[in-house]
Amino acid sequence: MKKKCFISIAAFIMLSCMASSPQQSLQSRLFGFWASSGDEVTVLKIDKDSLYYIDEDPIMAISYQFAGDSMSLDYWGNTIVQHISFRKDTLVMKNKLGEVNCFVPVK
Repeated sequence: MKKKCFISIAAFIMLSCMASSPQQSLQSRLFGFWASSGDEVTVLKIDKDSLYYIDEDPIMAISYQFAGDSMSLDYWGNTIVQHISFRKDTLVMKNKLGEVNCFVPVK
């Protein structure tokens, strides 16, 4: 009985350590292609370290850093901070001026 209990506790601890942090989970939900809410045209691609505006020519990588629930973008020498949240599968980005942009995943 003690052996089963020890194995159960050890397994629980290992699984807890392997679980992703809330920040990783939020950031990983960003990865993929996004269209403006109510539109079907892809405008954004987000990967592990860059954001791309697909509708710009030429398409350029914009690096970002992720901290907590915010994404900081270096855009043409300006730092833009976006608060990130999700409403179901809709990506909600809100800047410090209170402007809100919503995006839906492109499937």
